[in-house]
Amino acid sequence: MDEDRRSGDGRRGDTLTGCDGGASADVEPVAESLPQSLRQRLDRCADDWLSECRAQRATSYVRKSHRRSLPWLVAAVAFAFAIVGWWPRLADLQAGAAAQGGLAQWRAERARARMLSSPGVEHHAWGATPGVGSGDVVWDPRTQRGFLRLEGYVANDPASARYQLWIFDAARDDRYPVDGGVFDVPAGRDEVIIPVHPTLPVSRAVAFAVTVEQPGGAVVSDRAKLVALAHVGM
Repeated sequence: MDEDRRSGDGRRGDTLTGCDGGASADVEPVAESLPQSLRQRLDRCADDWLSECRAQRATSYVRKSHRRSLPWLVAAVAFAFAIVGWWPRLADLQAGAAAQGGLAQWRAERARARMLSSPGVEHHAWGATPGVGSGDVVWDPRTQRGFLRLEGYVANDPASARYQLWIFDAARDDRYPVDGGVFDVPAGRDEVIIPVHPTLPVSRAVAFAVTVEQPGGAVVSDRAKLVALAHVGM
């Protein structure tokens, strides 16, 4: 009876394990392949997702490029409008300067006009000299700068002679006025404006004189050819 029980238990064990003779065995799962239609659908989904990612990256790059280039584009447009707006004015200024005898002369006239409107500026007319033109001198003691205005003066040949300005200073000997620089009167000009840049500081100007000197100018003039004289206070 015991033998039958043992025999029956062995058989039950074989039935449960599915193995003959009580030996155990490993059972490997069987891999089943996806249906062809499902695989194709997954492939299409993957392709669509990759295409959408590439499109989003391209859009983002274009937007960033536009943001970087927008300030330069705005600046270029503003510059173009400024050129278009100012070009006629610049042309008018150049035409006016050419008519008056050059850009340097036009600038001198503008600077003289500004100086005349400044406080503390001296303005003196040339004294009457037979056979010589007229004009005036503007002098700013604060900046030690000024302008000569000559009207109707004879044009000079720089290779032969030049005009020279002298400034008589109350603090200096009258024999040694301050050199105000040499200049020329070009042919065909009825009026010229000459900037004044003295070589030495002027404490208090009491007179201005213009002489005709050798081409290189003079250190001390003999005033043999005095063509203009303006006394302060006249």
